[in-house]
Amino acid sequence: MKIPCRIWLLAATLSVGQAAFSTEMETISFSTGQDIAQQKKVIEVTGTVTDNFGPVIGATVTVKGMSAGVITDTDGNFKLKVPVGATIMVSYIGYENKEIHYKGERSLKIHLNENVQELQEVQVIAYGSQKKVTVTGALSSINNEELLKSPVASMANALTGKVTGLASVQSSGQPGADDATLYVRGVGSLSADLSQPLMLVDGVERSFFQLDPNEVESITVLKDASATAVFGVRGANGVILVTTKRGVQGKAKVNFSTTFAWQMPSRVPEFANSYEYATAYNNAQLHDGVSEDQLAFSSDIVEKFRTNSDPLVYPSTSWTDMLIKNSALQTQHNFNISGGSERVKYFASLGVFTQDGLFNTFEENGNDKGFKYNRYNYRINMDIDVTKTTSMQVNLGGYLNDKQEPNYNNGTYTDLKFLFRDIYTAVPFAGAGVVDGKWVVSDQDLFSVGNYADGLNVYYGKMIKICALDVLEGNIWNENGI
Repeated sequence: MKIPCRIWLLAATLSVGQAAFSTEMETISFSTGQDIAQQKKVIEVTGTVTDNFGPVIGATVTVKGMSAGVITDTDGNFKLKVPVGATIMVSYIGYENKEIHYKGERSLKIHLNENVQELQEVQVIAYGSQKKVTVTGALSSINNEELLKSPVASMANALTGKVTGLASVQSSGQPGADDATLYVRGVGSLSADLSQPLMLVDGVERSFFQLDPNEVESITVLKDASATAVFGVRGANGVILVTTKRGVQGKAKVNFSTTFAWQMPSRVPEFANSYEYATAYNNAQLHDGVSEDQLAFSSDIVEKFRTNSDPLVYPSTSWTDMLIKNSALQTQHNFNISGGSERVKYFASLGVFTQDGLFNTFEENGNDKGFKYNRYNYRINMDIDVTKTTSMQVNLGGYLNDKQEPNYNNGTYTDLKFLFRDIYTAVPFAGAGVVDGKWVVSDQDLFSVGNYADGLNVYYGKMIKICALDVLEGNIWNENGI
């Protein structure tokens, strides 16, 4: 078969084009391969990984995009083959990851910075600490920020509702005596004292209730049987570990904080006034068969109670309104400074706490006889690296308090329950209270209800006692009495 000349020419053209295209691709491929070969020049690098305290042991050093890697030795040194232009990655728990673009150096010095966010995840366990993810026991922790949200006098009350499994029972609101009783996972004994958890402040057994919250770093509550592994039977009711603040290397940091709070009664009972009391008392007597002329309160007296026409002789006094305030001021002030060098670190704190009582005061000779509580906290924590192998810690902390309470009933009673008892059981017609600085009481013969006492009977600041009838008869009181 004879092939036309045009077909031969077309075939020859295609062959030449294919050859030219293949040659061009081979040239480009050869050039690119040469560049890559130059970039991947591998050098054995020696280096040291350090932090603010010295070499970092066990840090991981790898090349990004490669599986090869090494771990630093006891001196923080490592050896690794690294291609020029690659990225070296260094990581360690508790430190920020670091990436270095390698330019061909034979030796490297790498410094790691602490990762503050990760360090906050460290949990205090007995006499040491662990990462939160490695803790197997049941525990709860609360930091300083959470503690400061509750402006309370006692640290025990600051834990209320913030720690699961921890019960806080406060039985008194008296200034300076309002510490709560703490129980971890219920009461473990018939004795309340034997059910208390073990409390440690920086490893020393002591109460933390009166500490300044500004000097506390964290509080950890150990709740299960793992607490007995270190503390034995003393940890059977749980353990509360309190860690105070310490200094860190760097420039001195000065902090000042102040808070103001107001205490208010959660609930004050409402009692009957004189008119309601007299009416109910007479009705009870009538039901018992007492004649109207023998009732404890005559109709004239009942009417005077109703109209309040003679409040001095026929008073209608609300003793809770007279003696209990609507609110009381509470303040917290703190000044602290922290810092240090590579070898010496310090934290110093000074706090002042003041708390007023919820009882109204009646001054006698210029002296305040009411409730009042002032507390002065101080703390100095120091960390000293004496040598490379020897370190020393110095913890100095404590508080001074000034507590004041009324000398009620001339010191006969020592339990405040009697003070509230006499306020709550006092009848409204027993007296007008304090009038012009004088203690005015009603005549016992005016009302046939037996002996009765007013709310000031065991109260403080009573000034000079005088009967209301003496006032009506024209007896004028002075500084020395009638």
